[in-house]
Amino acid sequence: MNALPSLLGALRVFALPAAAVLLLGACAGATQPGAGASLSGPAAVKPPVPQLVPTQPPPDLGSVERFAWQQVVHLGAAFAAGDVEGFLARVSRGFYRSYGTLESSLNGLLANSRARSAVVAIRQVTEEEGRVSVRAEWTRSVTFPDGSVDARHGETVFLFLKSDTSLRLLDYRGDAPFAIDGI
Repeated sequence: MNALPSLLGALRVFALPAAAVLLLGACAGATQPGAGASLSGPAAVKPPVPQLVPTQPPPDLGSVERFAWQQVVHLGAAFAAGDVEGFLARVSRGFYRSYGTLESSLNGLLANSRARSAVVAIRQVTEEEGRVSVRAEWTRSVTFPDGSVDARHGETVFLFLKSDTSLRLLDYRGDAPFAIDGI
């Protein structure tokens, strides 16, 4: 009877480290393709879209910069409303990445949706060399007729020419505005 407690103690000493090694091996194998990872599992999971809060322009912002800020917010509102004309009214006909391509891509995306949303958070407005740049973070979602939802997040620098008194979008840097594919 005295042998049983010492046998159980020996098993505990060896069983716990062995179980930990097996667990670590299983975890390591699952992340390495070809080493036991299942290719039939679910597709890559997209990271969740962050919850943005719309921002307000600071009181010391100049009138041109404030107008550029508002133009970007209006682009987001037009996108969410499915208002192609309202969106394009804020884009220059000389849009560097092809106005026609933007128009057809936007029409295709919005025509095939039944609901949309967009949130814009302006992070910075700068003016230099006759241009006004608005750096914005945005989230948007598009719901399609089959009920599927395409939610995306991005950061775009919207570029406007200061000499254009209506400040229409001329170009952008970073992510395509509101993930309008093809531009």
